[in-house]
Amino acid sequence: MADEMERQLPRGVAVSRHHGPAGALWRASAGDLPSLHVVVQGAFRLAQDGACPLDGARPLDGARALEIGAGDLVLLGFGARGAGPGEQRLCCVAPPAGAAPAEAELISATYAAAPGGALASLAPVVHLPAGEVRRAPGLSAVVGLLRAALADPSPGQAALARSLLEPLLAYALHCHERAGEAGAARARGRRGARAFDRRVARALRLMQERPAERWTLEALAKAAGLSRAALARRFLAELGVPPLRYLAELRMQRAAELLAEGDGSLASVAAEVGYDSEFAFSRAFKRHTGEAPGAFRRRSRSEGAAFRLPPVRAAA
Repeated sequence: MADEMERQLPRGVAVSRHHGPAGALWRASAGDLPSLHVVVQGAFRLAQDGACPLDGARPLDGARALEIGAGDLVLLGFGARGAGPGEQRLCCVAPPAGAAPAEAELISATYAAAPGGALASLAPVVHLPAGEVRRAPGLSAVVGLLRAALADPSPGQAALARSLLEPLLAYALHCHERAGEAGAARARGRRGARAFDRRVARALRLMQERPAERWTLEALAKAAGLSRAALARRFLAELGVPPLRYLAELRMQRAAELLAEGDGSLASVAAEVGYDSEFAFSRAFKRHTGEAPGAFRRRSRSEGAAFRLPPVRAAA
């Protein structure tokens, strides 16, 4: 489904960054076009105007509102025609009385009217919690690039920010699809999931200790004492991703750390994370992060610790 969605991605129209003291009580309109919003810091409330008071108070009784925290992402109006977010508003929630002053930052992107087909199946409001966003390295990386571009007012950076709108949406759609698959897997595997922990943890440790090894599902299953089908099913139920996709994300995380902190060549980094050639590694890294390895290394070093891929889950 995600591949079909990517072929029908609407064109990015505009992107903006709102930031300032949370106590200043400001809000951003979701607008009439489909839009994507990332809460970088602070707390926001998505609601109709009447449920989004600018004094930081709770919504009126009976009013429906969605509370959105730091790291959350929201897609609005990408579903069927007529389901647009025209009456919705994102308002910044002030800190509680007596709390220390807080900063708020929101990135908002708008897109051309969404086409039909696969995108029409999306709900009018899609909320991706911060935990799901962190588990999607590509999405996190694109958000980091977008933040850096929007923080620089130069024309070149503005053009870069606009060029990131379609990859941002594509990664968000992938994240949404994967979250749905993981939720279904957790529901199927909730009964007796604890019985699988030790064997899944064994496979996890092997991948984390030896990421450069040419792992296959069969080899991992044998080491964990399970059949291929059982390992694939239990791994998906526990972590929300198939084993080899987890391995790919683990390798990209290790590669990002080596690029940011080491001086090895791209060929040596590729070998350390299990790729036979620099070309294959570069292609995989760009597919996961939206940026070539060399560009990532230069940017991460210029920005210090401000831009890193999030770590994958540790073995139990």
